[in-house]
Amino acid sequence: MTDNIKASTGFEILLPKAVQAIPVPCGEWDILHSRIEALTTEPWLFHTIGSMLIGVSLATFISILTGAVSTQSAPNAVLIAWAVVVCTGLVGAICLLFADKERRAYRQRATDVATQMSFIEQRYERTEV
Repeated sequence: MTDNIKASTGFEILLPKAVQAIPVPCGEWDILHSRIEALTTEPWLFHTIGSMLIGVSLATFISILTGAVSTQSAPNAVLIAWAVVVCTGLVGAICLLFADKERRAYRQRATDVATQMSFIEQRYERTEV
């Protein structure tokens, strides 16, 4: 007997090789599947930096509104304070945007593994006990 099957359309279908396998009980498979679906690594670095910069921006903005920044000690103090508000607010918002994008990418990776596990499940007929 040959190891390959030849079809009339010119395709040669290869038979799978025998490999070692480990049987996994359905309950354990379901636990792994649910854990992988919930798997995520939160991007704390961008989130933390973004939150701190937004906090600096808000604190400086409140200082400007309450009059804590005066032009007596430095003539350009208000202009510098507004520059700090704009720069830290903008960079903080960008960091939070990066954190959100990174979080979605990590969740997508876990979803890809769970989808592949679902494809494997579809190969087998499962009866509920």
